[in-house]
Amino acid sequence: MEMQRLLKAAVQFKASDLHVQVGSPPTVRVEGTMVSFNSPPVTADDLRSLVGQVADEAQLRRLDTDLSCDISHELEDVGRFRINVFYEKGSLCLVARSIPLRIKTVAELGLPEVLEEIAQEHRGLVLVTGTTGSGKSTTLAAMIDHLNRTRRLRIVTVEDPIEFVHTSQKSLVAQREIGRDTPSFAESLKRALRQDPDVILVGELRDAETMRIALQAADTGHLVFSTIHTTNASFTMQRIIAMFTPDERELLRTELATNLTAIISQRLAVHKNKDKGRLAVLEIMRNTPVVSKAIFEGRITSLPQAIANRDNGMQLFDQHLAELYNAGQISGTEALRLSTNPDAVALTLRGMSTLDTASGLVR
Repeated sequence: MEMQRLLKAAVQFKASDLHVQVGSPPTVRVEGTMVSFNSPPVTADDLRSLVGQVADEAQLRRLDTDLSCDISHELEDVGRFRINVFYEKGSLCLVARSIPLRIKTVAELGLPEVLEEIAQEHRGLVLVTGTTGSGKSTTLAAMIDHLNRTRRLRIVTVEDPIEFVHTSQKSLVAQREIGRDTPSFAESLKRALRQDPDVILVGELRDAETMRIALQAADTGHLVFSTIHTTNASFTMQRIIAMFTPDERELLRTELATNLTAIISQRLAVHKNKDKGRLAVLEIMRNTPVVSKAIFEGRITSLPQAIANRDNGMQLFDQHLAELYNAGQISGTEALRLSTNPDAVALTLRGMSTLDTASGLVR
């Protein structure tokens, strides 16, 4: 069994992920659905061989020590892959996420133009949030690529592992990988502040220390991009606040009210025309005076009402879903499946105007 052939097959199937697990045939996820290859079940020896084909000695040592490791791998003219190797019932297991070689623009991805406007901010913290597989990395790559093509900046990224490769264009880009170029996000972020950056991308804000340094970088005049695994803007704010002890939270709210630029939350919807695959549904919160005041005063539950007013390109998930439905891009079933407030969305899809801003949707 050859890893190269499996990865090529995954790309040919237009799969987002390849799963290889002992006792089952290789399986790919295509448009959100798991599809197995017509091949014999994978053996433990097969998996050890596959891992050995893509992991170097340092990664194998990390796998022995931590019982998992992340690997970035590229096949020329095929694609890049983020591979996670781990153990399942005592046997090796791997998942390879497919990453295109070419970075699509904001327009090509069908994302709102306001994302380019947010990317052009000169300082602050921009968070892209969503569940695993919701397209956060693709959206971030498009925003960084927009800056790389249009402005003369110093861009430093810290990733685990490196996914999209940014070749320096107008900007000078340095990409650092955890484990190979730097020991941790927090350590690398500290060092990045000494590397004359204008823009810093941190793959993920996993803990209070990394969040604290990211806010410090934003406060000192840098534009910082990162991701968090949360489902919408309000939950993101709650998650950030929960990272810190109660006696730190008042100062944290002040820093967020001052330095947060935007939260872009993302879900993927199935296009009404199945041949067109999936499209992004976005909730966008920007740090308007109303939003800043709500954060400062700790009124996190009032944020949906502020977003629903749609100032400066803001929108709730349910507002975007209604637009996509009215444009004939998604079905009513899909709109309801992804909605935050299904009852309010159902009324809107039937053409009934209701809904106050607090309920999660405005027409």
